[in-house]
Amino acid sequence: MVVKVPIFPLPNSILYPGVYLPLHVFEERYKNMLKKVMESDGELAVSYAPEVQPDKFFPNMICGSGPVRILKKYESGESDILVFGTQRIRFNKYVQELPYLIGEGEVLHINREMPQKTHDDLLVQIRDMVIGWIFANIEDSQRPIQFFKNMADLEPLCNFVAFHFIPEFDKKQKMLEEDSLEAKAQVIWKVLKDFEASGEKNPIGAPLIFPGTQTDEGFN
Repeated sequence: MVVKVPIFPLPNSILYPGVYLPLHVFEERYKNMLKKVMESDGELAVSYAPEVQPDKFFPNMICGSGPVRILKKYESGESDILVFGTQRIRFNKYVQELPYLIGEGEVLHINREMPQKTHDDLLVQIRDMVIGWIFANIEDSQRPIQFFKNMADLEPLCNFVAFHFIPEFDKKQKMLEEDSLEAKAQVIWKVLKDFEASGEKNPIGAPLIFPGTQTDEGFN
């Protein structure tokens, strides 16, 4: 399936399917981009764009995309937004570069093949570690704990951990690009085990946005 989606390149953000990403939009070109997205009820892709040379950024061609909700609009035209990742896209080319990027590409689907017992064991172990961490570190934990208790899909569970527990953006990008769910889950299991051993509370030092909280209202 070929798609055309506006791209928001950022040096410190990655969007995963099943994960909420808060952003602040302040540049004029991206204000215009957001306006077009909202008018068309479309989606926005967020591309991790590391600075490869001073003031030169390289957007990755594999990134997440999804619908946008405006949380707050300022008199200056700036906006606080929340993007909910729904899919991965591999862009093949840019069909527009100015005033902002629009890419054309294909939706990527992860390979879910693995023995059922392997899937179930990884799901239970990763889910239990996430729930244990939420219980120990989040004050208002009832709703997110209930959400994760009911979660039966390994992919968004792994994506949640990759987003919130892996601090290095290059490693985050690698997890986004991983095409095997089993391989991704094995890495995520080790990330959580190492995190448990470290005793840290929040590895990325950023707010955690959980499904089942007020911030996700407005997405279907």
